[in-house]
Amino acid sequence: MPKISIIMPSLNVADYIRESVESVISQTLTDIEILCIDAGSTDGTLQILEKYARQDPRIQIIHSDKKSYGYQINLGIDMALGEYLGIVETDDYIAANMYEELYKTAEERNLDFVKAGFDVFVTPGAEESYHLSVSLPDCNQVISSEYFTERELSSDIYIWNGIYKLSFLREHGVRLNESPGAAFQDSGFRYLADINLRRGMFLDQSFYRYRRDNGSSSTYNPNCVKYNLAECRYLRRRIEEDGITERKIRSFIARETVMMALEPYLTFRGVGEPDDGTREALDEFRRIIRGDREAGLLRQEEMFPKHWLEMRLFTENPEAFEAYITICAEARYAPYRHFIRKMSGQKQIVVFGAGKVAAYALCLMRMNGIETIQAFCDNDQTRWGSQYLGYAILSPEEALRRYPKAHYLITNRAHGRKIREQIGGQGVTGQNVSVYSLPLLPMESTNYFMKLYE
Repeated sequence: MPKISIIMPSLNVADYIRESVESVISQTLTDIEILCIDAGSTDGTLQILEKYARQDPRIQIIHSDKKSYGYQINLGIDMALGEYLGIVETDDYIAANMYEELYKTAEERNLDFVKAGFDVFVTPGAEESYHLSVSLPDCNQVISSEYFTERELSSDIYIWNGIYKLSFLREHGVRLNESPGAAFQDSGFRYLADINLRRGMFLDQSFYRYRRDNGSSSTYNPNCVKYNLAECRYLRRRIEEDGITERKIRSFIARETVMMALEPYLTFRGVGEPDDGTREALDEFRRIIRGDREAGLLRQEEMFPKHWLEMRLFTENPEAFEAYITICAEARYAPYRHFIRKMSGQKQIVVFGAGKVAAYALCLMRMNGIETIQAFCDNDQTRWGSQYLGYAILSPEEALRRYPKAHYLITNRAHGRKIREQIGGQGVTGQNVSVYSLPLLPMESTNYFMKLYE
């Protein structure tokens, strides 16, 4: 019996599949099986997988007769022989020690699942890669289903950043909804795992590398509300079939249903107007949420005030909610659009400060095609002459000598005012200086704002 069965679902990912497979076959934990489940790729993905399978006997290629991410994962669950199950989406990749570290923790602590933080990454150019880290809360402590059911909002968002005991998944029938396509199909699986959890843990480490620049990713799918409604239906059907009547579990699902309805729609409203199908899905969400509230499953004291007010507006006054969500979407995304437009008009950009904030700023600019970044500069003398994210770090004096007419983007938030005065005293006018003040949010900072939100 292998220690971990790793499911790798694929469909036309030839541009990414080599990096993904290489990261899995190179794991320091070698006692694994790799289930490559392809749903009829036509771009050469399958041929690449077949080549790897000839070289590594741990790889099995399985042909899915349905183009359904949920069906592919469930097929892998049925065929897996390992103690634990992992999932690697085939436009992503993983750190070499991911499964060794997760398995060691799961075995030592007898866990149903263990998950870790991850990096979102983009590759806007050849030999160019930017990573922004996402951490998990309440790390290194054993949690159970009560951890989720007693909170206003779940912090368990993804399924691929951990491993699951296979006997746990099978005992509780934790499976994915087998709807068509590959968008937003992990919600049911996550919630079923969370409400049945006996022992789990989050780790304060990062192993998984989640790609954000695949244009076909579900991140950018305009049908997000409809897909989330399908997940909501599936989850509620499963709860009824499993005979779950405990109020705390049903209330947890009711609160999460509010988020399944509203959060993707907020993201979507930053892109465009809803079509008839989206409006119909929203109306059905309203009926479901009204029913939950009438059943006493949604209570003000159990929800964040913002979510309670949004839920009431959504269900009681749809027209007012539409006006509200439009304003919210504009407030969330307008600062990003403004920043991108401003930076895209600069002939030369020098980033002042070579730290975490600078990485977010550079990632956002490069994701949106801004190619006029010349260098970093920093007041830390020990860094002069080195590089950061592929760009030279100069002294402020050297940067001003080389790029006297550049736009200076200050990314040092602790000393922004002093730096503005510093370079202002050396002749840089106010219109050629700005301070990066956008939130340090990995998902937003890796969005195609120029392409999607203008």
